[in-house]
Amino acid sequence: MTFAAMLLADARLPTGGHAYSSGVEPALRGGLAAERVRELMLGRAVTTSCVEAGTAVVARHLLVPFDTPPSSAAQGAESSVSGLLAVEKAWAARTPSPALRDASRELARGYRRLARRLWPESPALAALDRWFLSGAEGLDRPCRAVVLGAMAVELGLSPEDLVRLVIYDEAAGAAAALLKLEPRDPAEVSGWIMDACAAAEPRVAGLAALTESAAIPAASAPQSEEWAQAHATSDRRLFRA
Repeated sequence: MTFAAMLLADARLPTGGHAYSSGVEPALRGGLAAERVRELMLGRAVTTSCVEAGTAVVARHLLVPFDTPPSSAAQGAESSVSGLLAVEKAWAARTPSPALRDASRELARGYRRLARRLWPESPALAALDRWFLSGAEGLDRPCRAVVLGAMAVELGLSPEDLVRLVIYDEAAGAAAALLKLEPRDPAEVSGWIMDACAAAEPRVAGLAALTESAAIPAASAPQSEEWAQAHATSDRRLFRA
């Protein structure tokens, strides 16, 4: 990973990520034994995390024209903005749980706030805001993956680095949450992060090559979706999702 990707993956990044457990708290409250969280992390790394990574990569691809000289990008830029709607719809169709969709869009607020602070003149972020603030077809909030795609443009992240960033971030969030909910040897749990990243590595090249919303993976995790829905109605929780 580049230094930029490492910074974006840092748990101390002020985006509100500390309020999300990457599915761990819902799973534990749903009856999953703490010893099996490694399996959960491995499963998510090759299913839902790939959906997130693919979404971020396609969003990045669509927003790249806004970071190039106007003379070479003007025509492609407008079609790219309209393409974000298709990306958002594709992501939503692959994320059936309303609770998880809402959690992702809330988390995206933190990323957008940080991005505006870092790059107030960013054409890519301005395009993103312009599209979603218009409320086109009822979509007034992008998901986290789309915002990460925009930030990747500003940071100059390659598609491969972006994929690895998303996979790592999901796994690291799960590990951090587990240590708060069911304390155990941090070294052991850190190893689970590496296992999750290794499990997804064979998919990195394919995900990094995506350019169309229809090609975003549709791998799902139905049990995680069910746990998330039940968790959303709980009044005894430390994490949003």
